[in-house]
Amino acid sequence: MDHGGGGWDYSAFPNQTVDKKYIDAVISDRPVYVNERDGHIMKDANGEPTGEFKEAAQGLIHRYIPPQSQEDEYQALLEHMDEAAAVGITSVQDAATNLEAFPVYQRAAGVGALKLHFAPLILPKEGGAPKNHTLEKPLTEADITRYEELRKQYKGPLMKFGAIKGFLDGTVDARTAAMFEPYVGGGTGIPFWEQDDLNKTVALYDKEGFQVMLHAIGDRAVNMALNAFEYAAKTNRFKRLGVITSTQAMFANPDATVLENFAVLLGPERASHADSFKIYDDAGAVQAFGSDWGVFDFAVLPAIFSVVTRTTPEGTPAGGWYPAGRISAEAALRHFTKDGAYASFDENVRGTLTAGKYADLVVLSKDILAIPPAEILKTKVLLTVMGGKDTYRDKDFQ
Repeated sequence: MDHGGGGWDYSAFPNQTVDKKYIDAVISDRPVYVNERDGHIMKDANGEPTGEFKEAAQGLIHRYIPPQSQEDEYQALLEHMDEAAAVGITSVQDAATNLEAFPVYQRAAGVGALKLHFAPLILPKEGGAPKNHTLEKPLTEADITRYEELRKQYKGPLMKFGAIKGFLDGTVDARTAAMFEPYVGGGTGIPFWEQDDLNKTVALYDKEGFQVMLHAIGDRAVNMALNAFEYAAKTNRFKRLGVITSTQAMFANPDATVLENFAVLLGPERASHADSFKIYDDAGAVQAFGSDWGVFDFAVLPAIFSVVTRTTPEGTPAGGWYPAGRISAEAALRHFTKDGAYASFDENVRGTLTAGKYADLVVLSKDILAIPPAEILKTKVLLTVMGGKDTYRDKDFQ
């Protein structure tokens, strides 16, 4: 099987229903796997599999996809680091790293080729199957020992490991985000965990000093995550709750997925709260913005435009999608810099331009805090500096 593609969207299909017949009409002589842009096996009314695999069922496909070679991974790393530097990125928290990636990072570090600070969270390749995620159950002493060894080996400043990733549910588009109230048309999504198992597992990692990141989209899944963090805080009594929201600014861009899916699947009242990052700001939460790269591009400036305007780059819908959820450019900049560093326990060494911290900085062609929002999209990255070294310089910048 060749490597699969990705990036498709439910809203592109009639009645938001996918079917293998659309692929067979184009490619019929070889196996094809195309990942949705975000695993039950879905069947039609006749009981025939449609070719759609959701969450855990994706593991049935992943195991047969040949892995990329270490050389391919290394070349891809070099290419994407250059792309990231060109849009002003100096640090990355990778929430989907697998164990096989560490030697690739190590190779780049060994020849001085790392252009970014990396804080990886391990996520095995069998994405979707809860038992194969790092936040696995039951957790063994050998698992803890393995992660402790990695934490000792990768302490920074370029590679720093100390966080664990787990999934509690799926996505709204696929109707697999775990909700308290049913979707329009039925179904609530099924959590990947029982609350008691989740509580004990999170508490154990917390006790050993690991940071825990949980993917939780639906309100029921978010509630489970907060319950688990609260349980860990009570069990490990000298710990504070300290929840950090890891959010993706580009989801404020009201593309076809948002406009055509969310209101249809959730109803207008619940949809009005979707991707409203102002809610977290008003609650006083630390909010670390990310890109969800692979779903969206990792360029920062278009993402800042999205959260400031809540419109597409073309300015639709007029007035913005649920404009009460807008935040300021200053707040967005803080979430991408200071809050991001705080999320990886690096607030003392980066995140702000302060004497004694790493010289990680970006020079822009415009002051994005003082210009009309539309001008943000016309702003260029002129210079990117990581650790005092230029990692990108625009050809016209002197």
